[in-house]
Amino acid sequence: MIKSTFYNLPEEKRNRIIDAIMNEFASASTEKVSINRIIKAANISRGSFYQYFDDKVDLVEVLVKTFMNTAYDEFYTALANSQGDIFSTYIHIFVLITNYTIDKKQKVVLKNLLKNLKANDSLISDYMINRFEGISEIFNGIDRIIKDNLRFKSEEEIHSLSLILTLILKNAVFNLFVKNEDPEKVREEFMRKIKIIKQGALVTDSCGNDN
Repeated sequence: MIKSTFYNLPEEKRNRIIDAIMNEFASASTEKVSINRIIKAANISRGSFYQYFDDKVDLVEVLVKTFMNTAYDEFYTALANSQGDIFSTYIHIFVLITNYTIDKKQKVVLKNLLKNLKANDSLISDYMINRFEGISEIFNGIDRIIKDNLRFKSEEEIHSLSLILTLILKNAVFNLFVKNEDPEKVREEFMRKIKIIKQGALVTDSCGNDN
């Protein structure tokens, strides 16, 4: 588990360690990540490393949280700007994530992370299930923002909708970064699925038009 001492570090040092972890994941697959190389690149001692982290899998959490923190901020900004339209919000997040393909290092890091998670590596998957909850946090506020444009109003139904949209997003991201499918085809498939779900979820007026 990531220890509080890591989060209590001065921002410059904490970012230096994150950069070292990012660079290591960009140059090696997850199972070949070297703590020694990270320690050297971050200019910290081995003792310091274990004051911040328990094991290699903590490094996965560092990177996931780094990406998710950006997505978290973007998600709620987009949701507010769209007046609670969760469909355009998911599209916005998809565009944000696809922009990571422009940066070669970020693309390789995401690819390595996603490949290992998808492959259900026991060490990482157990950790993500039992110790890391950050992935779901980004979607928890949907039902508290706006419901007027949806057919259904209950928290359970809105939560189910968010889970469906999240699965669609996850599948598109995996196809883009791990399977290296054509970005335009991935985008078209993503938009087609979003459109289908949207047509079934939105309230329609007396003329049959979506609100």
